[in-house]
Amino acid sequence: MKRTDTVTIIIALVLFLAVAAYAGVYAYGALTDQTVTAEAAVTSVTAEGTASGIVVRSESVLQSAEPYIDISVPDGTKVAAGETIATAMSSQTGLERAARIHELELEIARVSAAVDGISSARDLTARDAQLRSAVLELAGCVARRELDRLDAAALNLRCLTFDESESSQAELDALQTELSSLRSSSSSDTSFLTASFSGVFSTAVDGYEHLGPEDLQDLTPDGVMGLVESRGESPDGAYGKLVTDYRWYFAAVMPDADAANLTVGGYANLDFGRYYGSGVSALVQSISPGHNGSTAVVFMCDTALADTLAMREVSASVVFDEYDGIRVPSQALHEDENGREYVWVITAMQLERKEVTVIYSGDDFCVVEREAAPNALREGNEIVVSGSDLYEGKLMD
Repeated sequence: MKRTDTVTIIIALVLFLAVAAYAGVYAYGALTDQTVTAEAAVTSVTAEGTASGIVVRSESVLQSAEPYIDISVPDGTKVAAGETIATAMSSQTGLERAARIHELELEIARVSAAVDGISSARDLTARDAQLRSAVLELAGCVARRELDRLDAAALNLRCLTFDESESSQAELDALQTELSSLRSSSSSDTSFLTASFSGVFSTAVDGYEHLGPEDLQDLTPDGVMGLVESRGESPDGAYGKLVTDYRWYFAAVMPDADAANLTVGGYANLDFGRYYGSGVSALVQSISPGHNGSTAVVFMCDTALADTLAMREVSASVVFDEYDGIRVPSQALHEDENGREYVWVITAMQLERKEVTVIYSGDDFCVVEREAAPNALREGNEIVVSGSDLYEGKLMD
């Protein structure tokens, strides 16, 4: 009996020591394990550089010898050859008359809309429909920045919203009579200024209108600075200019390292910041040899002309490319003997190897391609950034 008890005790002791050893090894591993993980997240990264220079267009200055000019075309408007751009007057009286003519034109539009609204929108159903249309029209003018149509849209909404029952056809006739009289009396000291050719009108005359696309040939960094320093005086009697080509150019100086990301004939996205609210797609027209760490680059743009007429000396961010994928810490990336790149991922408490394709490398992270394969890296996966003794199938806490 005693012998049996001794064997039992020995077996129990061995089992206890085995369990204790296992627990000790497990606890030691848990205390010394330095595994660091990070969650895989979808990201978008842009590769960009800086550029500073000057905007060049095909421009022609408009001049008049008369001392008083009343411009009738908003900035950014396309005008045809022969179209009236402004009215020139030889006296202060003529200028005051022109201002009164503008007032009358707006007042006539208001009264006319009121008279039409009273006769055509008596019932509530028709009035509601017209109000809805007027609100949408006004909102559209504001969103599209169509300032030339904004006054008329606002007047139309006002006439439908407020009671204009006192307006009458007699009042409208009186206003039209006054307008006709003023227009007739203006012939003695007033002349109309018309466009000699078609183009986009702007009042921003800044002394660089002598520059044109022909000045951008074989441009160097010093040549760009020469263009910036070539500003002249605005000619006497200048009241605006016509831009005669929808294509415009940005001649800029860039660091060699940034310019190296561009190719002639390729495209980049230009971000002018506060000067223009969105990016402009630009064709890289020429790239000069580097000189003292700088390169001259000429970009050609064929959009947003009317919205960028006020730009001249500017700086821009040049976006070379945009990368969409999964962000991975650089430390988590490994390479096998065949040159294939991979990361370790914890799946169901086990280590799993997932091969990846790097599309962008940053200072401490990289962006890998989002792939459709069943075992591809997915958003939300737990990536092992650092750890010891990593192998396929290893159990992890």
